[in-house]
Amino acid sequence: MVSFGEFRMLGLLVLPALAGAAVVARHLVRVRLQRGLASPAVWDRVMGGLPATGLVRMLLWCGAAVMIILALARPQWGELPGEESVRTRDLVLALDVSDSMLATDVPPSRMARSIETAQRLLPLLEGNRVGVVVFAGDAYPLVPLTTDLDAVAAFLSGIYPGMVARPGSDIERAVAAALELLPPDGEGRVVVLVTDGENLQGNVDAAVSAIKDAGVGALTVVAGTERGGPIPVEGPDGAVHHKRDRNGQPVITRAHPEVLAAVADAVDGASIDLADRDVVGQLARIVDSLRTREAEVSRKVQRVERFPLFLMLAAGFLVASFLLSPWRRLAALTAVVALLFAAPVGAQQGAQQASVPQPQPPPMAAPPAATADQPAPVVEPPTWQRVVPGGSRRMARQGVTRWLGGELEGSARSFAGAAMLDPENPERLYDLGTALGAGGQVEAAIPILEQAFAGGVSDAAYNSGTSSLQVQQAETAVKWLRQAVLIDPDDLDAKRNYELALALLEEQKQQQENQDQDQEDQEKEEEQEQEQEQEQEQPQEQQNQEQQPAPTPTPSDSEALFQALERAEAEAREAMQSPTPQATTVEKDW
Repeated sequence: MVSFGEFRMLGLLVLPALAGAAVVARHLVRVRLQRGLASPAVWDRVMGGLPATGLVRMLLWCGAAVMIILALARPQWGELPGEESVRTRDLVLALDVSDSMLATDVPPSRMARSIETAQRLLPLLEGNRVGVVVFAGDAYPLVPLTTDLDAVAAFLSGIYPGMVARPGSDIERAVAAALELLPPDGEGRVVVLVTDGENLQGNVDAAVSAIKDAGVGALTVVAGTERGGPIPVEGPDGAVHHKRDRNGQPVITRAHPEVLAAVADAVDGASIDLADRDVVGQLARIVDSLRTREAEVSRKVQRVERFPLFLMLAAGFLVASFLLSPWRRLAALTAVVALLFAAPVGAQQGAQQASVPQPQPPPMAAPPAATADQPAPVVEPPTWQRVVPGGSRRMARQGVTRWLGGELEGSARSFAGAAMLDPENPERLYDLGTALGAGGQVEAAIPILEQAFAGGVSDAAYNSGTSSLQVQQAETAVKWLRQAVLIDPDDLDAKRNYELALALLEEQKQQQENQDQDQEDQEKEEEQEQEQEQEQEQPQEQQNQEQQPAPTPTPSDSEALFQALERAEAEAREAMQSPTPQATTVEKDW
């Protein structure tokens, strides 16, 4: 739907309408006079045609006036992501997901009852921002603060026991993670701690001090009974058994309401029993009364201004009017003079632009597997794009056209040229980073999208986080996708990718821990092998020393003479022996 920012300016359209009517009337009068003086055949024979009345040129001028008036009226259509005014409180649910929450003393189980209560509470918190933290022996945020309570309910339904690997219940870490989600100051900030209070780790007093120092309200919800119950565990065969200790006895988990009541009393809060039938109503009433002053977040809807299109049409009408005879020669001369001045002006603009830090677009012709060490070619826009005003917008539109046509490489080049012409415009960086990410050059797209987000383009957070998720950069993906969810809580794609990034981050942490453990085990095995080799080498050396023969004495100088005399004596004895008779041939008589 088209709207006008200055609707009153449309009244000026009466002027070009009257001028157009006058031009048409003048044209009719001049045509009648021409035919009164001579017939069309005579005009063709004498002057080569009827004299021009200037109708087309005057109508073009009237059209240009109409376009200028419409541009002054600021036509608008389309909407940009906007904001609206809301008043909100900030509430963080910290849910215990340790094994003890599987106990069924609060049917159907402590965890299932806690999740059900939280989901029933969400509709009563409409207009407030809600976040979720899960904890056991460790804690991490699951959902950042958001007004999209349907998304919070969806995340709550995906909580399961054991999603935090470290066992136990560390309230100190849970409080620290919740405070990270909340704003650093202001009223209307509440932490709701849902746990059974058993097997506590960390320093509870430190958690209480952190809540007091932050000035945050606190509620504790006791999940379980003092009587307690066993912990069901599913066996390998699918059957449900009860968890047992080292002695084979069933483990009985019991809630500790006195611990949670002490925490609530220390921070002027309240403690509620999860088994109470009116637990949801009590929580809603306490949240409303705990902090009465609400924080205000203003959002406004922005319409897209379209007046440049009408100014371009007005300029086109004016140019066309001057191309008509008899001003055609004057227009051609003006164009020649403009081209003569275009070269030095273009060179001067290029020199000025070179002094401004410009974004270096990454390689766009390379395949997705290209390495980051390759130099990034500089995409130089054509000279006429530098000279004619609006070159950045033209190249950006060209990039959009190529994008819609599936030419990712061509669109990236067009967006890179637009960024070179207008380096201070963050939207040009956003277009370039988006095209590079879609083309597979994710490593190059991420820093460009981060610059665009710093310049005020909010959509760059989602694209940067998604690109980081594609290259398995979990920490960066979680950071930017969290920003995207905060900016637009209704964006289901951002929420889904944020959940995937959290799962990837947890998986990478687990893999790193496994690698560290494997490396440590390998080092221990190598040390044991070295010790065994050293133990085997010591007896072998002793045995070699025992079996080694006694050293032969070094021969003296007279030993060679004695050996020579012995050889001579042997030769003499051999010469004195009688000769051996020669064998003769024996004839056989058989």
